[in-house]
Amino acid sequence: MASQDSRKHEIDEEDGTRVHGTESDVTRRGQLAVAVTQIAAYALLIGLVGGLGALTQAGVIASGVLAALAVAIMIVAWPFANGVTQTVFARALAVIVFIVAVAFIAPGGIPDNDATFTRWSWFMIVAFLVIVVVSFGHQMWRKDRSHLIVSMSTGLIVSACALGAACWLFLPSLMHGLLSAPDGSWIALALMVVVIALGVLLLVASGSWWNEIDGPSAYSWLGMGVMPVMLLGYAVYVAALVAHLTL
Repeated sequence: MASQDSRKHEIDEEDGTRVHGTESDVTRRGQLAVAVTQIAAYALLIGLVGGLGALTQAGVIASGVLAALAVAIMIVAWPFANGVTQTVFARALAVIVFIVAVAFIAPGGIPDNDATFTRWSWFMIVAFLVIVVVSFGHQMWRKDRSHLIVSMSTGLIVSACALGAACWLFLPSLMHGLLSAPDGSWIALALMVVVIALGVLLLVASGSWWNEIDGPSAYSWLGMGVMPVMLLGYAVYVAALVAHLTL
């Protein structure tokens, strides 16, 4: 008997089209699309911010716009299959988290000073606590609490991604620190290696995450593709902080 991965099937997509082929073919195409999306996102972020200038207002605005675009893509190309109520709540919470985060960073101007780094560290701690409390409260408010852990974890992951997307606003500071570091600086080299290594690990992990999705929608590969990029934002912030303090 042929395995499940080699069965012939056809998939109805949201736009009414149908994809014919084996399940393994569809899975491989999805994995490739998720990987290409991540690589393109990194290239766009680094290329645009670097081209406009690391520590310039234009560079910071570019990083913010691209971060907002990533959140919008995740919201539209929803990669998870949950109930309608949970889907709406998780998306709305993620948007609110991102807007509040950007509004918290913006008054400090270009995020490359001690005050902004300190404020953002405290903000993330408070934001995580609020996200957990609000998500848990929403689950307790539901009349039907079936799949409680899955529903709550989805909301937490999406909000965490939105918060991570806001961390990309510190990319100009990181790039400035690395570019202005003395020749042969081991700290600058270590920061680059760690961030790149984490990006590769997330790239590999995203393929596994994609395989766990049941009945992905037509464009869910796009949403899954930007999620690891947003999560890498935390590493970008930490690396920017270390570079700011040491380089």
